[in-house]
Amino acid sequence: MAELVLIGNFLLALALGSLIGLEREYARHRKKAHDYAGIRTFPLIALFGALSAFFSETINPWLMIAGIVLMGALIIVSYFVLSTGNREFHGATSEVAGFLTFFIGVLSYLGEIKLAVLLTVVITIILYSRSMLHHFAEHLKKEELRSTLIFALIAFVILPFLPNLGYGPYALFNPYIFWLMVVFISGISFAGYILMKWFGEKSVLFTGILGGLASSTAVTSSFAERSKQHHTMYKALAVGVILANGVMFGRVLLELFVLNRSLFLSLLPIMVVLILVTGLASYLLLKRAQNISEKIKLKSPFTLKPALKFAGIFALVLAFLKFAEIYISSSKGVYIVSFLSGLADTDAITISLAQAAGNSISYGTARNGIILGVLANVATKGCIAFVFGEKKFSSIVLGIFLLLILVGLGLIFIL
Repeated sequence: MAELVLIGNFLLALALGSLIGLEREYARHRKKAHDYAGIRTFPLIALFGALSAFFSETINPWLMIAGIVLMGALIIVSYFVLSTGNREFHGATSEVAGFLTFFIGVLSYLGEIKLAVLLTVVITIILYSRSMLHHFAEHLKKEELRSTLIFALIAFVILPFLPNLGYGPYALFNPYIFWLMVVFISGISFAGYILMKWFGEKSVLFTGILGGLASSTAVTSSFAERSKQHHTMYKALAVGVILANGVMFGRVLLELFVLNRSLFLSLLPIMVVLILVTGLASYLLLKRAQNISEKIKLKSPFTLKPALKFAGIFALVLAFLKFAEIYISSSKGVYIVSFLSGLADTDAITISLAQAAGNSISYGTARNGIILGVLANVATKGCIAFVFGEKKFSSIVLGIFLLLILVGLGLIFIL
């Protein structure tokens, strides 16, 4: 059995090295340039790494160091040989890739399969994306670079060091949660800017759908701010918000399907009707928005001020919810808590009521509570669109969301 595992690890090293080598061979033929390694050399480098790890474990630990030094020497020699007198030499990308391939072989032997495969895929994608990355860097503006650095600062430097603890009365203020909302909203704006720059107006729809999987409220805040910057795109941005809201309906159904099948079946007809209304509204708006052809003038991709505003509102709503939970504990307070909770987020109230349904509260109360929470969340997004968005954008969003609220309330009494 151990022998089979060992053989499998060596074969994995060969396969991963071959993937990188295949991309390098393709790139070499495409640019018709000389390179030190291709489809045959890279799998051999990976195999050399696996053998170095094997011999260092079975014979002498210093053999691994010797393998690394030998590999480094070979790469340095090949680099100088190719670069000397070669005007078309384009850097040391393949040499660096070869050195990394050696360690992929080492990881394969050690059984770190997930890490080895992940690194191989990442390296291959980076190598293959050479033209796109160069094009992106050449057309990068100073403002875009500055915004990227600021976003990296708030997301990867500030956020990890904030305490994930509640402070103040009833532990209402959590610095980590507050700043996480800032990062999330800024991230959606940033991703939307990049997609819009590459794919134009259609990217708004993808951003809305993908953003809705995480937070349709954050999508609404981001798109509302963008509607003031891109006046001709108000219809497409409104559709993006409506689609994100439709994804939220689907997310609630998925949570119920996992947690409480009986409650899922009870809510299914209402949610399906709301999703159908959302889809029809999006389709009709898209048909009317197809003829927009004005060139988009993109502004700064990083918008911290709207993100801070929204995070502040979010924190206030959570405070109201906390007070409601403390001072309203009777069964009559379920609807009030559901409504207040829905103003900020649908996931918390959906999961709570799904777990309580059939135990501490009835299925009917849980169903109506979830619907109230969902409709309250729709109302919140309508208010965000009204406060932060351009007039035409907000009028479309408010109109559709008001329709959804009326349909939802009507279905509570009918079904």
